[in-house]
Amino acid sequence: MKTLIIYNSQTGFTAKYAQWMAEATGAELLGFKEAKKKKPAFFDDYEKIVFGGWVMGGSVCGLKWFEEQLAGWKDKMLAVFAVGATPGDADTADLFMKQTFGGAQWSGIASFYCQGGLCYDKMSAGNRMLMKMLQKALKVKKDKTSADEEMERRIGSSYDISDRKYAEPVIAWINNEE
Repeated sequence: MKTLIIYNSQTGFTAKYAQWMAEATGAELLGFKEAKKKKPAFFDDYEKIVFGGWVMGGSVCGLKWFEEQLAGWKDKMLAVFAVGATPGDADTADLFMKQTFGGAQWSGIASFYCQGGLCYDKMSAGNRMLMKMLQKALKVKKDKTSADEEMERRIGSSYDISDRKYAEPVIAWINNEE
């Protein structure tokens, strides 16, 4: 089956996962900015389309565009992977995925979470500022939970918790092995 992986990456984590998936499956890669420029007929040749985007502020960046394409892609097998800084085994990541992909419009669309990290050097200035504001808010918060303390610690500096093993469920889905 001809597969296309469209990815939206700001700091490289989503691009890394998309590359790993393409290498393992033979899927074609297309950056988000290029995908948005394509005419609808471009996507006709693909039986499977996978969209990957990075998580920020409780949403997947670029997901709205993907969602707008769904009506034209009813005959395709579709999947989404979200790459975030929250560890994949955390309740927060599970809750995020249920809230984001639990609606009726996502029925029949596979969804996956891949943990990535933070890279302040590659972040836009605005996003760096937002992260620092969040860190300061957590620092002064009264009655911090252990989750608040962990988040404050994590967002204090860049880190990479990405791993090929988090791409494996998506690769299995692409290869019809899930």
